Amino acid sequence: MAIVGSSGSGKTTLLSILAGLDLPSSGEVYLKNQPLHQFNEEQRSQVRAQHVGFIFQQFLLINSLTALENVMLPAELANMADAKAQGLALLAQVGLAERAEHYPSQLSGGEQQRVAIARAFITQPDVLFADEPTGNLDSKTGVHIEDLLFELNEKNGTTLILVTHDAKLAKRCQRRVEMDSGLLTEGVLTESLLTQSPLTQSSLTQNPLTQTKVNTVSGDETSANSNVG
Repeated sequence: MAIVGSSGSGKTTLLSILAGLDLPSSGEVYLKNQPLHQFNEEQRSQVRAQHVGFIFQQFLLINSLTALENVMLPAELANMADAKAQGLALLAQVGLAERAEHYPSQLSGGEQQRVAIARAFITQPDVLFADEPTGNLDSKTGVHIEDLLFELNEKNGTTLILVTHDAKLAKRCQRRVEMDSGLLTEGVLTESLLTQSPLTQSSLTQNPLTQTKVNTVSGDETSANSNVG
């Protein structure tokens, strides 16, 4: 699912709430039927470790760790016995087998994002959240990262929820919603979407979105009912 909208509309805040990184000011958030809004940070951290992967626009790699060590970190925190083997396999999948011992400062922006993608997939998360995954990349590198993201997503059977300003990237998702001042609207994505034109309204049957400040986001793995403005 793609979440689109103008800057400052609340997209990243919504993504952080759905992933359990932040708490809503009101309402309820469930991930794998677990009430994140009732959990403290330690409990939410445990849920994230078991079920969530996150790709940040700024990559957020640890500079003192190699590419392999960055990828391995979530697996080691989850006490996975085969963290190194899994990390090497994922780096090979993203085309960085020869860069495993390089540090982030020795990698290009596209390579750093590929490391971040490998890191996000190493625990085989049920839900992968991506915040502007191609926002800091040139168009050619961005397309490669998109292809890689969807390829790994399909291979691992992961639910993908991403925030983007890129209409072409949003169109590759099965479902698209627009965020505007804390309100969600679902409909048909148009080329004018990212210039703040409204979405063409569609018939919402199975997963209706409310048109109030208290919104509902429904998906296979995650749902929220919260103020996110």
